[in-house]
Amino acid sequence: MTKSELRKEYKKRRNNLSIQDQATLNDQLFEKLRMLDWEKYTYVHVYLTLEKFNEPDTTRLIKWLREFHPHIQLVISKSDFTNGYMQNYILNDKTELIENAYGILEPVKGELVDEILIDLAFVPLLVIDIKGNRVGYGKGFYDRFLSKCRPDIKSYGISFFEPVQCISDVDEWDRRLTHCITPLNIYSFQ
Repeated sequence: MTKSELRKEYKKRRNNLSIQDQATLNDQLFEKLRMLDWEKYTYVHVYLTLEKFNEPDTTRLIKWLREFHPHIQLVISKSDFTNGYMQNYILNDKTELIENAYGILEPVKGELVDEILIDLAFVPLLVIDIKGNRVGYGKGFYDRFLSKCRPDIKSYGISFFEPVQCISDVDEWDRRLTHCITPLNIYSFQ
């Protein structure tokens, strides 16, 4: 299937999940996330969940990392829709967030972080295939972001659904993820 077909299908699937199903899936995802070897990471990029899109919840992970892995510097991004790039900021108790025109919480200002410092990045997605190609929301922000990161960055998708066989229209500028976490599995695409 194409990205457009998959985007439509998986938006529908996520929207059809009941609140109870989402809670159960988020619990299972969190248990998988806790299994990662967090000691080897210093800078971790995490996206803030868009509840209106029924995204997997990252809030619990953020709180857990702050409590149990205080050595980790959490990083969030602010999207610039004029040039298609993101700026990255440290996320801490002092970070002031505002909702942009698209309903995304973003930092107002703060300590900028160069992409080259980021060890692990969590990347939002709708669906992923068995090679690590993802379907996002279609703006390319994360593809451009990952292209500026170190070649050895670990990039994890978080998905309620298992990977599909193939995304048929992957482009040369699409960046494959190295891993994906689902309620049932942790996949490595390296």
